[in-house]
Amino acid sequence: MPNQGETLLRVEHLCQYFGKNKAVDDVSFEVKKGEVFGLVGESGCGKTTTGRSIIKLYDITSGNIYFRNERIAAGTLSYKKNMLEAKKKFQEEKKALEAAGGADSKKKIAEKKAALDKYLAEQKEQIKFAVKDHKRRRVVTEIQMIFQDPISSLDPRMTVGDIIAEGLVIRGEKDKQKINKKVYEALEMVGLVREHAGRYPHEFSGGQRQRIGVARAVVMNPELIIADEPVSALDVSIQAQVINLLDDLREKMGLTIIFVAHDLSVVKYYSDRIGVMYFGKMVELADSDELFKHPLHPYTRSLLSAIPMPDPEYEKQRQRITYVPLKEHDYSVDLPSLREVSPGHFVHCNDMEFKKIQETLAKEA
Repeated sequence: MPNQGETLLRVEHLCQYFGKNKAVDDVSFEVKKGEVFGLVGESGCGKTTTGRSIIKLYDITSGNIYFRNERIAAGTLSYKKNMLEAKKKFQEEKKALEAAGGADSKKKIAEKKAALDKYLAEQKEQIKFAVKDHKRRRVVTEIQMIFQDPISSLDPRMTVGDIIAEGLVIRGEKDKQKINKKVYEALEMVGLVREHAGRYPHEFSGGQRQRIGVARAVVMNPELIIADEPVSALDVSIQAQVINLLDDLREKMGLTIIFVAHDLSVVKYYSDRIGVMYFGKMVELADSDELFKHPLHPYTRSLLSAIPMPDPEYEKQRQRITYVPLKEHDYSVDLPSLREVSPGHFVHCNDMEFKKIQETLAKEA
């Protein structure tokens, strides 16, 4: 296995807005090389949007995404917002200086105008760099995605061989023999046979289609795979097969995986670290075992209380915890942020909540 101390992917203050809808709002996390990073939360919380933003299916609103310490995506909205705020501040200061008068008021206004012009030029330069980074497509081919729906994610008019080979062709591979060889290797790697290359997606079962989706991702020899709820549309018996397949490929190819799901029992089994999302925010992030032993955010506790167990006695006594943000938090004065409450364990909280968490942890120690 690769050294998990090395950071492969870094997401900083990622925002993805669609009009007034804040699908992802100020999300930051790191993914270590060789690990499985679980991303969980209820439907509509922004998990899939985060994955799609990383692979650049969306132009991000603001924030930065780094892959192998190279910026592959940057939003320009934050820079434009900074420019507007700076201009507004200058106008306010100018009015105040003009109202105050004095011999040196014109000189002070000129100095502030020069400082503003310099700042605006710096922000415009940052926007240029952001656009330039966005155009770096080559490195993004080393990040691949397995989509949630194995039916709609495969083109019904293309053969399986063409579907798997499409990424190679787009990347510039022209040698047909070499393409076919890689396609056959990918098919065999996911438990299918080379004869399947000439068939169409409708001729396969749901589990087989998802294996084709996995083959399409691994044929590019990626370093990072984003698995967007890869088992949610499959039967329970097939889910285990697909997860075991991903685990085998991770071992063989040294893959790093972002595993997006809403089923916490699956994520616990498969992930090294877990990030919990709620309404576009990352509310808790910790090692898998630590998160299940010490859930600190009320929404995480609510999610864990919803996990069913194959034990009738436990199920009789199980009490669901309902998360109501307005009852749990008072953010009218003190705003929250993602804070490290213990080594490697982050919680979205404000100063008062942070203090309470620290007291709770001290009692448990």
